[in-house]
Amino acid sequence: MIKTTNIKAKQSSLEIDGAISEDIHTYSMSERSVRLDFDIRDQSARAPVTKPHRHEFFQIFVNQAGNAPHLLGGRRCESKPHSLIFVLPYRVHLAMVEPGSRYQLINFSSQFLRQDFVLSPLEMEEASIIQYPELTPFIYQGWFDFIFDAEEFVYIENVIERLQSANSKRTLGTLERARGALLELIGMTTEKFAPQLQSLADQRIYLQGHTDALRRIFKFIDENLDQEIGLTEVSDAAYLSPNYLSQLLKKHTGLAFVDWLTGRRMERARDLLAHTSERVSTIAHRVGFTDEAYFTRRFKQRFNVSPTAYRRSLLKAS
Repeated sequence: MIKTTNIKAKQSSLEIDGAISEDIHTYSMSERSVRLDFDIRDQSARAPVTKPHRHEFFQIFVNQAGNAPHLLGGRRCESKPHSLIFVLPYRVHLAMVEPGSRYQLINFSSQFLRQDFVLSPLEMEEASIIQYPELTPFIYQGWFDFIFDAEEFVYIENVIERLQSANSKRTLGTLERARGALLELIGMTTEKFAPQLQSLADQRIYLQGHTDALRRIFKFIDENLDQEIGLTEVSDAAYLSPNYLSQLLKKHTGLAFVDWLTGRRMERARDLLAHTSERVSTIAHRVGFTDEAYFTRRFKQRFNVSPTAYRRSLLKAS
């Protein structure tokens, strides 16, 4: 059987710019908004979340005054006055809002943005900006900061007022107006920063994000092979959603999470058998198994030889 040692102590020491990865919660729209389709509120409505988290919906953070740097998917994004932060669903993030800051939060569902929206988290990260232009600033937030001049931000605040008005009235046609204003905000941002965003798209910069995420995944797994490791623990440590991690790992390795984890345990065990004189039972524990017999069965399934026979064959060869 796999060991059930608690790994929270190790997890709590994993940090990104000082933000601790522990018990990362995924918020539903109902937990953070009054409405389930679209909502807009200012800083006075709710206290900000003070731990890294993710949510099922899209979010735009409109910084009107004060500094509120964000940690977004492992990257630091500056949020100065007159700036916007675009957060994709399921991206782990944290807003470090300074006291006295003024801001607006716009939350909306995928279907409110686009009724035919059926992309998975991984597909959103890789979406074509030609096919899904409304996703452009969300995809490349973290690679670029969206900061506006005073005149441009006056226009943005006018759009915010229209969104607030439509949200409060909720009569026939107002949600369509709200969706139009939301798309105007996204479109204005995309148009202003079009050269930079197009350059990032041409470079397929999201692939580097995949590389960074995979590096965090593999590092955490390798450092915790002696512990109980589940999909949730690894996704939290890598600042990803479990669904996104599963898709990413499958795409780049061809293996499901459990298969990759078992493979890493077996490879580590084979290395220890070859380069140490430790007992098989000790090695089993070092790669996360409490039951030596179960470990032996899994090792034989993978390498067609028992751990003891494998070590004996190495001694004969030498």
